[in-house]
Amino acid sequence: MIRITFAISLLVLVTACAEVQTKSEAFPKMYSETEKPVSIVVVPAINKSTAADAAILVNSTLTVPFADNGYYVLPISIVSDIFEREGIVEGSQIKGMPLEIFKSSFGADSVLYITINKWDTNYIVIAANVVVGMSYVLVSTTDNEVLWSYDQEIIVDTSGDSTGFIVADILKTAITTAMTDYIPIARQVNATAVATMPFGKYHPLNGEDAEMKVVLKNAKERAIDSLE
Repeated sequence: MIRITFAISLLVLVTACAEVQTKSEAFPKMYSETEKPVSIVVVPAINKSTAADAAILVNSTLTVPFADNGYYVLPISIVSDIFEREGIVEGSQIKGMPLEIFKSSFGADSVLYITINKWDTNYIVIAANVVVGMSYVLVSTTDNEVLWSYDQEIIVDTSGDSTGFIVADILKTAITTAMTDYIPIARQVNATAVATMPFGKYHPLNGEDAEMKVVLKNAKERAIDSLE
């Protein structure tokens, strides 16, 4: 109970100290008649974690949250196949490439870069957790300007309930952690990040969320830094 109370207090303190912006303050181009995107092409993820399969797993979680937020997402599997045929398997290979190429090749008016910062399992004696952290940067294919960005991380405590026997506790924690499915955690990370994104053309509340104060300024800036 003490640990939970401390965590809640720390979260409140961090949130209180952080600068929170409205969606329109943070991402004004998303409300511009000339800049706001309708379609998104997702390029291969930049994987900074030690999990070799993280990028493939993340791809399976991306279409739904952005589509639900009102955007047309080009089929990721088809786009990935096209990139692979061109020898592009990692997002860092695309950085610096003129984004007009994606407009002419795919008809998309924005490109989404995903950086996987953490996809880790951590053990400390009988305690353990699973961490998934990702950064999102949406860039215009018209002028290469950043339209939306966010950095989000979720930590899931996988420590087993104490049995009173340290060896049994270590074994129970190890089993629980090993059986943890990363996909639902990645979906949570996506959902939390996308909640800061202005609603797209195909969402019923498109244009009505400008004053929602949900964007942590430092999380917006961290995402951009991760891409540099």
